[in-house]
Amino acid sequence: MPTERIYLHDDQCVRTTTVVTAVAPGMFATVASPFFVGGGGQPADSGVVDGVPITAVAVDEHDTIWHHSNATVQVGQSVNLVVDVAHRTVVSRYHTVLHILNTLALQRYQAWLTGAAITTEYGRIDLAIAQIDDEMVADLHTNMNAVIAANHAVHAYQMSAAEFATRPDLLRTINVQPPVHHGYVRVVEITGFDAQACGGTHVRQTSDIGPCEIYKTENKGKQNKRIYVRFAAT
Repeated sequence: MPTERIYLHDDQCVRTTTVVTAVAPGMFATVASPFFVGGGGQPADSGVVDGVPITAVAVDEHDTIWHHSNATVQVGQSVNLVVDVAHRTVVSRYHTVLHILNTLALQRYQAWLTGAAITTEYGRIDLAIAQIDDEMVADLHTNMNAVIAANHAVHAYQMSAAEFATRPDLLRTINVQPPVHHGYVRVVEITGFDAQACGGTHVRQTSDIGPCEIYKTENKGKQNKRIYVRFAAT
């Protein structure tokens, strides 16, 4: 039975009361879940069910979200699912700033995104570009923080796969197409700045990210360079 992925239409939701639909050793499924399942470089959520830790979540071939937990639950039981808010918030801040960075890299340097990763310590993107120098880093740093400070609203919406196919401007990667979920692609828009396909979680407005710094770059190949960003010390 497919699980309703609450974060796809409300990525600010961190708790819900729902009903258990299936139980297996060490895990259970529910009608709906606010837990992000991981993907696009963003790690999955953790949290609790009625106070008992949920250590991981995963999706099966039936689009069922399985919550890994030692909690004792039964099919038909009502449970309270609560996401680890601190973890979700940090990851969402990093995910949103990576949107800003990959858009600036494409707009200003024609550098397409080739990969991304997010932790609670940093975010990083890989770009299809031959060279990154100090001038480019300084330019990206300045413009990244200008977009953050401008306090653009951030929101998500669904677009049919057919319409998405006519919108190449929503792509940030050359070789990887975004997932289609029940015939739709999720688009995340930073109002007045950018819109791109994405299934992850983000902040409500760019000022929620806070000042950031590009603190390291790496050469990962002839046409692949890596940029690391973290929250600036306050």
